[in-house]
Formats: sequence, structure tokens, C-alpha cells
Amino acid sequence: MTGAASGLGREIALDLARRGWRLVLPVRTAARAHDVVAAAGVMGAPEPLVVECDLSDHVAVRRMCRTVAGEGRLDLVVNNAAVGGGADPTLRETNAAGVELRMAVNAITPHLIARELSGALTPAGRIVQVGSMGQLPLDLDDLNHERDYAGIQAYCRSKVALVMSAIELARGGVPVNVVHPAREMPTPMVLEGGFPVVSTLDDGALAVLRVALDSELAGVRGAYFHRFERAQPHEQALDAHARGRVVAWIEDRAA
Repeated sequence: MTGAASGLGREIALDLARRGWRLVLPVRTAARAHDVVAAAGVMGAPEPLVVECDLSDHVAVRRMCRTVAGEGRLDLVVNNAAVGGGADPTLRETNAAGVELRMAVNAITPHLIARELSGALTPAGRIVQVGSMGQLPLDLDDLNHERDYAGIQAYCRSKVALVMSAIELARGGVPVNVVHPAREMPTPMVLEGGFPVVSTLDDGALAVLRVALDSELAGVRGAYFHRFERAQPHEQALDAHARGRVVAWIEDRAA
């Protein structure tokens, strides 16, 4: 589970720990996982596996996936980590490879993790990508967001790319879905952006866990959920031509 050190990810991770699950936590530094590891121990859950990984570095992400897959079969993968609009929404950030940071972390990394770890899933295993109802169409000629930059727009476009990725991965047999968990929760991303809080972390966790664990959804793949209901994503995500161009771009940078 990515993004488990704080906010929504921490809430979901601790719920799974209460159920006795062993957590696998990719984090930038092991120290960031200390609180979750300690809480899991108090709950009597198996000791989590902590893997240091910069999620903006796709070489490191592939290495992390090899480490995780080598530990045995996986029941669930939750890609929750994301980069928001930023404290300075005019500042265009990139990873070391020159990929705009929101596309790198919010779209390419979840795609890469889903692709690399799908083979390690148990027969009933699932992958859940945490998306957002905040969706804007991508400029197919500017997928790296080099023109007229605005952080929140880049974030919303990356979330459409995430849905496109899930649809295409599901077409290839990967058991993956996307869920918008709740409106603005008290997460570091929301607080940093100065948005008013309108939902609780529990609101969001319940929606993600439903998509992750509900037996009624066992055969559902490539779907977008608005909280507890299956919904239509942005219309661009359903355009096969646009989706093909975006996912090809993602694959090229995830290679």
C-alpha cells in the first residue's frame, strides 16, 4: 500500500492491520512508516514489510516491485499516494527524468505498480487505484504539462490518466479498479492546498475498502467508482483513441 504514512492511506492501512493483514509499505524513508508499524504491532498484526522507495523514481519503483513480489503472493494492492496541486500551484515540478510530477506519481507510478505486481496476486487478489472526482481532459499534445501550467489542473488531468490506465490494464486481464473515496478529507494534500475539509478519513477509507474487499465486486475490472457507486469517469477516459495515446505515453515512461 502506497501513501500509508499519513492521511487516508494510514487510515486504510490500520483498518487492514486490525483485520490481521500483513502490510507492505513502500515509503520514501523507513522512518515515515514508524507510526504505522508500531500501531500494527499493538494490534497484533504481522510485522509490516517496509520498503524504501521514491515513488517519483520509476527505476526505484520497478526495484521495489521486484522486492515485494519476491516476498510471496499478494491479496491486495492499494495505490493511494498522490501529489496534489502544491503549495505554489504555478510551480511546475518534475522527477529526475523530466516527467511532470503529478503525471509521474499519480498516473505512471500506479500503472507501473499494477502492471508489475499483477502477476504476484492471489487468484482473488485485487488492485485499487485511489482516484478523484476532480477530473479534467488531457491535452494529448502536451501530456507532460509544459504549457500554461497550473498544479491543480495537472492533478485533475493525472486522475483522468489514472482511469485510462485502469481501463487498459483491465483489458489485459489485470483486476484493477479506480475509486474516488470522498470529498476533501483532512489529508496533507488537502490541508496544504488550503481547501475546506468536508469529509472524514473514515468516509474515504470505507469507500476504498468496499472496492478492495466486497465479494460482490470480485469480477469487476476497469471500473470507476464514485464512493460506493459505479459511475462514469470523465468522457475522455472512455475515448479509445485518446486513451490509447495516453497509455502509450505512460508505458513509454514506465518502461
